[in-house]
Amino acid sequence: MKKRLPPGLLPRRQRGKHGYRVDRASAKARFNALAQSDCFDIAIVGSGPAGATAARLLAHAGRPVVLIDPGETTMARLEVLSPSAIGVVHALQLEQTLLDPAIARPCAGIRRRWASQDQEFDDFLCRPGGQGFVVDRAPFDARLREMALAAGAVAVDGRLLDVRHDQDRFELTIRSAAATTRLSALLVVDASGRPAVAACRLGAERILSERLIAKRESLDQSGAASQEAVWLDVEGRCGMWSYSTLGPDGRRERWSVHRGESRRRARDHVVNASAACLTRAAGNGWIAIGDAAVAFDPIASQGLANALSSAIVSAGAIAYEGNITPRVASDYSASISTTFEYSEHERSKVYRAMRRN
Repeated sequence: MKKRLPPGLLPRRQRGKHGYRVDRASAKARFNALAQSDCFDIAIVGSGPAGATAARLLAHAGRPVVLIDPGETTMARLEVLSPSAIGVVHALQLEQTLLDPAIARPCAGIRRRWASQDQEFDDFLCRPGGQGFVVDRAPFDARLREMALAAGAVAVDGRLLDVRHDQDRFELTIRSAAATTRLSALLVVDASGRPAVAACRLGAERILSERLIAKRESLDQSGAASQEAVWLDVEGRCGMWSYSTLGPDGRRERWSVHRGESRRRARDHVVNASAACLTRAAGNGWIAIGDAAVAFDPIASQGLANALSSAIVSAGAIAYEGNITPRVASDYSASISTTFEYSEHERSKVYRAMRRN
């Protein structure tokens, strides 16, 4: 069954360059009016897949949205979108985006080998959804941000320094290369990734289940661009594992994941892959989405799907309730906690299997 969005979050589907329709005249008028203001309905911190998607949905719903973006270039890396996310893709009208040969290519499934065991095949055709994709994150993220701005969201370049709840509004301090500015918003959506900078400043704490780092071991750019379906190859031994696949541009990436520190060494080759969640993923007037709310071990292949689905949930709650009420915050936090606990339970079984062989 396809997931459905609350009414009004997206326009009726029409054919277009990227598979979505925007009333560009009204979006431009909203943008011009908002660009002169420092007061918004909703401030979204972070413009990755979660933040850009939430901004797009809420802007379509007519809410004045500011998208706060630190301006850092997305690391060029490949990520798998599994069949479980296809319903979300349809709901967000992203089919044409994933059919763009510069952004993604079909993924046939996952081939796993744990030490001396025979290779296991997880054929995506046998899963609900029936298909997966290898996504090149840099152009994918750029496309989602473009869609958010086309819908009428306003972008502010800068990094969040502070956020305070003052009576019925949030006051945000943003630092850019040029200056430090202050914005005001009724609601805050934290899509800042694993640091969860807004949520942690609003009283939430990060619970680290296990500190992991992912290191790019090799990058082969000699291949040719292709839309032929490829496999994600996973190998594990003694609690460590690696994965490799081919991107739409033909490059092959191989990453290893293991326990360790990620203290800003070789930042173009090492990323934080720790499994973690917040003590509470929402509060009165604010909500965390994507990796800011819950970050999964890459072995779960849940990161990109979680970013998109949590954006839908947050935008739907705001559109329906008008705010993040205490009840919404409590229910959402409980759901995030349950999801993380289940993921950790399944992850522990995978790692036990690796250690046995």
